[in-house]
Amino acid sequence: MSTIHQVSAPFGAHPIIIETGKLANLADGAVTVRYADTLVIVTAVSSTKIKEGQDFFPLTVEYRERAAAVGKIPAATSSAKAVPRKRKS
Repeated sequence: MSTIHQVSAPFGAHPIIIETGKLANLADGAVTVRYADTLVIVTAVSSTKIKEGQDFFPLTVEYRERAAAVGKIPAATSSAKAVPRKRKS
């Protein structure tokens, strides 16, 4: 179990809080950044092998917005608007 480090600084109306060691312990680096009601987790992983002749650093950014976190459930909205079919006799 790793130790939790926390840094806080005033930023606008609320403090911004950066924590590490709390989540994603298998990643090479992970922090959570909190400002008011917003929480973001940032993780980074790297390879332990050096590739010969590689002269650039590939970077991939993946963004996922969780609709359920803001009270929107996509499956419920689409089925609620569904119109029942009329069967032919």
